[in-house]
Amino acid sequence: MPLMSAPRLILKQPTGWFAAGREFTQAITILSDGAFKLYVHACLMGNRHTGRLSATVDELARVMTRAPTAVALNLDELEALAVCRVVRNGGSQLVIEISDRFWPYQKQQPQDRTAEPEQEFVQKVRVLFLAPACVHASFSAADEKLAMDLYRRGVSMEQVTRAILLGCARKYVSMLNAKVRTPITSLQYFADIVGEVSEPGIPESYWEPLRSKVTRMEQQWQKANPTSP
Repeated sequence: MPLMSAPRLILKQPTGWFAAGREFTQAITILSDGAFKLYVHACLMGNRHTGRLSATVDELARVMTRAPTAVALNLDELEALAVCRVVRNGGSQLVIEISDRFWPYQKQQPQDRTAEPEQEFVQKVRVLFLAPACVHASFSAADEKLAMDLYRRGVSMEQVTRAILLGCARKYVSMLNAKVRTPITSLQYFADIVGEVSEPGIPESYWEPLRSKVTRMEQQWQKANPTSP
């Protein structure tokens, strides 16, 4: 009687996956829960060729729903255990580089050093885009290309941040008022708003209250829809 072959594994999402293997096994045995979660986030969001992720502590705290002080302690732990190297350039921006022992890919030094700012911009857009609860996406190749286009057009990170903020505000109003569950699935949703946030008639004082309002609406939506994406 012929032997039956094992069924072939089929990925639900053919792109965007990460090679989590022996490196993850090593990391989980030495890191605290918070530090391991941060390590996993850096692996998933980092550049596959360099093992680097550019972000701020506040951005990481927002994505991981933790206090900035807790994230800072987790970064210290990752450095102390030589899991990551954290480069601080004096400002709020930092670069997390996962050490070779805990990175499953062969690192490649970029041949074109001028491309690094573009890559960092794309990674930062990725973190901002995936952070809100009203976004349910995987940052596709199309999203990455769009982020590159924004960089090449001279769109600033502040404009992207504000476009995401304004777009989320509109989405949460729609979700809460109309009781809809349709999430945002593409960066294009926010890219279409970039021009609006650059209008000279919008005062600087508009953005901080809007940020607080979006936070409240997000919490209200998550409380009312605990099983939603």
